Amino acid sequence: MTVLFHPPGAGTRYPFLGTTMTVKAGERDTGAALSVIESECPPGFATPRHVHHHDDEAFYVLSGAVQVHCEDEAWEAGPGGFILLPRGRPHAFVNRGDEALRMLQLTWPAGFEHFTAEVSALPAGPPDFALLAEIGARHGYEILGPPPA
Repeated sequence: MTVLFHPPGAGTRYPFLGTTMTVKAGERDTGAALSVIESECPPGFATPRHVHHHDDEAFYVLSGAVQVHCEDEAWEAGPGGFILLPRGRPHAFVNRGDEALRMLQLTWPAGFEHFTAEVSALPAGPPDFALLAEIGARHGYEILGPPPA
């Protein structure tokens, strides 16, 4: 593994379900250990409820606020907040604020960036959840249903 440096704003950018995901480090960069992605989510953005079957996931909030739902619990985190979601736990997150949410998403082992790249190739507009579920299944992610109310 070699040293990796990205100045601010650098990395591979993907449009992802109405957000922008910038891959800062992935499988090739970390020897498959870790993926680091900067997420920019507009107000109102929400993920469907889903499960990561092969990787753990963590969020570190840079700006804005995120509401994370995991099983029957929910937390709200602002700048500096950190949430760790072990694999196998159904979860979703929502930007209920009036400003964009920026956070670092870390997943380990690496590979989430491959799912991100494949989803970013879908046509713009509302996602086809059956197709999203099919893509997710190929990468170890199970789409369970709509975002939290």
